[in-house]
Amino acid sequence: MSAERYKKACRPDRTSEEPDLEGAIWKIDRFAIHDGPGIRTTIYFKGCLLRCWWCSNPEGQRQEAEIGLSQTQCNRCGLCFAACPRGAIKSQNGLPALEVVECDFCGQCVSVCPANAIHVYRGGYTVAQLMDVIEKDRHIYRRSGGGITCTGGEPFLQAEFLRRLLAKCHEVGINTAVETCGCVDESEFKASLTYVDWLFFDLKHIDGEQHKRLTGRNNTLIQNNLRTASSTPGKRGKVLVIRQVVVPGLNDENNIRALAELARGLPHLDYIELLPYHNYGMNKYQILGRQYRLEGTVPPSESKLKEYQEVIASYGINCQIGGL
Repeated sequence: MSAERYKKACRPDRTSEEPDLEGAIWKIDRFAIHDGPGIRTTIYFKGCLLRCWWCSNPEGQRQEAEIGLSQTQCNRCGLCFAACPRGAIKSQNGLPALEVVECDFCGQCVSVCPANAIHVYRGGYTVAQLMDVIEKDRHIYRRSGGGITCTGGEPFLQAEFLRRLLAKCHEVGINTAVETCGCVDESEFKASLTYVDWLFFDLKHIDGEQHKRLTGRNNTLIQNNLRTASSTPGKRGKVLVIRQVVVPGLNDENNIRALAELARGLPHLDYIELLPYHNYGMNKYQILGRQYRLEGTVPPSESKLKEYQEVIASYGINCQIGGL
């Protein structure tokens, strides 16, 4: 592709009839080596309908902007009080307390905090702005076989924006991957699959009642979307991966066999990836003032994961272990 054609694709004509559409993106990681082949740019979409007990990115659950404070990191310097133009930070026993109703998420408190105790999670990118970030590493994608990965939150909740971004990447020859929980509108999901090269489909629990208990939602829609994804990737030469975070006592043992049974009935599946539960995101719940449901839960051992891997393999399904 010529440089001029690539530049035009990345920076669409502002006089076009297609209006700008902003996506709620709360983080961008460059040089990522997970969630797809090669070296990638991982784009985190804000908003998800599930509330999984083990979610490690709670800051991505709500689509609106959020602000959080870690009082354990705060050094009581008081700089944030003076920096806030709206007076949204009050003193409470010598520590800052946030009045979110007054906050406009300007981030001035973040910029002056020497302890990195205040965090603002917000987003607002157009496709053109994201492409400006993505194109910086296009030569790295080409050499490593990488591309972009959209995760979250749940990317398909912003389906139109996601489609525009993925279509633009395809237009300039950049590989695309999306990680989804599948709890999204069926028609929007199906319409977006055309532009997805790798689809990571995160399953939480196969049993509907247990799924609702652990995530807040039934899994009927999720399994319907999984079957839709499975019915098309093989024809398009795409890759479909089921991911299962293994949480001891919640979705292991019998659920692993149920997962294998479900996977065996799918028209197309490349492999299942088992990921060990971890509590790396626990501190984020404290920052956001939310309860972490799994404090004290111990990650599964490597030997247990290998045992589950063998169970799934006995059903004739390729299974890999990640995250170790």
